[in-house]
Amino acid sequence: MLKGYMYNTASILMMGVGPLIAKFGLQTISASTAAFINACTIIFACYIWGHLLKRPVRFYVSKDMTILSCCNVMGVLLMYVSLSLLSPVQIGFLGRFYTVFAVLLSFFMLKENISKIEWLLVLIAVGGTFLFIAPKDSGSLSILGIICAIMYTFFFALSNVLVKQRMEKGIHSNSILFTNSMWTGALLGIYMLVFPSSWHVTQSGVSFTAIASLMTGFLGTLFLYEALKRIRFSIANIMRASSPVLLAFVSYPFFPVELTLLNIIGAAILLASIMLIGIVDFKGRRVDKGLQ
Repeated sequence: MLKGYMYNTASILMMGVGPLIAKFGLQTISASTAAFINACTIIFACYIWGHLLKRPVRFYVSKDMTILSCCNVMGVLLMYVSLSLLSPVQIGFLGRFYTVFAVLLSFFMLKENISKIEWLLVLIAVGGTFLFIAPKDSGSLSILGIICAIMYTFFFALSNVLVKQRMEKGIHSNSILFTNSMWTGALLGIYMLVFPSSWHVTQSGVSFTAIASLMTGFLGTLFLYEALKRIRFSIANIMRASSPVLLAFVSYPFFPVELTLLNIIGAAILLASIMLIGIVDFKGRRVDKGLQ
């Protein structure tokens, strides 16, 4: 159990800093190019890591893995599009919408019970999100960026629910990540062949994107998968609510965002409601264990 929390904390650290580095890369390359570099970097890292562990990666071919990989493709592409349109600070807070989707999907797909209080907190989190994205003036709001940011959290939450199901079947986390990235790279490669204007590469862009990919796409994701083996899906994701604070702290000097009082209140409501979802879930499970 303790090892699970340690893996999750390490994942949060990687995920908290990685988007800032990715933003630097997106100053000189397109979102689709960055997503393709991300996939290639992770494929290479998984292959090397598998040999170091003396457990070579496997490419899994199944209906479930295909669906999982397609969700991952959408998540990665939308994440880079949103990063190109919004600041890392905004992405950090909007990214916590992931927890809302994780709770909803755990109810519908993992058949976890959700209390009325948890449903209320989910609605409050949605309200907090709308307050946070309320612009000081209409020109400061990127509607497309916000939609992409919220949608990428949905696809990542769906991917991780599917991963949780696959982990319970004994599939190694490194091979899941490798399979995901192979599909992602292949589909993005096809997309970039169809739209050749996407091929825009610079040395600095590739370097920053590769480093960010190793931190978030490889290490951050691998640590999360290992954590999901040891702790509950809901708890693992609630802990991740702290990542926007870390991202905001390291990003603000480079990409400052002028926040209104309404934005700050919205961010506070969003974080507080998400953390309360975790507290309610934790207490509820303790009561259930006590009754047993």
